[in-house]
Amino acid sequence: MRTTPTIDGTVDELDNARETAFMMLQDNNLTHTAQDLFYTENLEELESGIREMNEFSSKCWLLSAILLYALIYNRNLYLQSGLTWAEYASDARKRLGMEKRDVSEQLSAARFFVKYHKALERKGFSPVGTSRKLARAELALELSGSVEETLNHLVNDTSREFTDWYQSYKYKKVLPEPTEYKREDIDIKGSKFYIKGVEAVNISDDIPVQDKECLEKYIGKIFEAIKLGYVPAIVQCYDDKEARNLVNLRDKYRQKK
Repeated sequence: MRTTPTIDGTVDELDNARETAFMMLQDNNLTHTAQDLFYTENLEELESGIREMNEFSSKCWLLSAILLYALIYNRNLYLQSGLTWAEYASDARKRLGMEKRDVSEQLSAARFFVKYHKALERKGFSPVGTSRKLARAELALELSGSVEETLNHLVNDTSREFTDWYQSYKYKKVLPEPTEYKREDIDIKGSKFYIKGVEAVNISDDIPVQDKECLEKYIGKIFEAIKLGYVPAIVQCYDDKEARNLVNLRDKYRQKK
């Protein structure tokens, strides 16, 4: 889990971040209730209601993350449980209704927001639909080394674009680019992949959304590798954990060479 000591300027920064998150939550006006929506047959009204609820959920997620970080973790309130922090986090499903990984992500998101909320506000940041990006902002900053770039990508990118951006630094840090085979004629724009200006792959919108997103993710990895001059390989793995282990073994082997 990515946990760190209290950041500098904790009291003022935490208070300011708390107020900022709380104001974001207060700005949300729910004009539809779930009871009303279940009895409507108007698509536009349903879409509006779902959109409002999703926005409200995103803002609550940020506020929950700040509460978890500022009070339970940072002010050591978890000690009231008689557990160490590691034990408390492992018991999070029972105590908070959260998986241990969710706890880690909320802590990371809150730390980043507390430290950079003023700059995020100036750039027009909204918590709506940003929980996945915010949970990985610390990692993105660690890999890129640039606060400004991280903030800009966090505010302006889609979740997929943000992930693609910071993960590109993993290639740069682990391996030198094989410039001899680099493909300048390949262009990646979101989920669109072009070779010499021509769209190379077109995934049907008629398949399930989950399958479409999964295929776009894997195809994106293939095109990223080819663009950088690598030879992509398909290796069957049981799950994401096994796949990451294989990548780690590959990187260790290359570093030894």
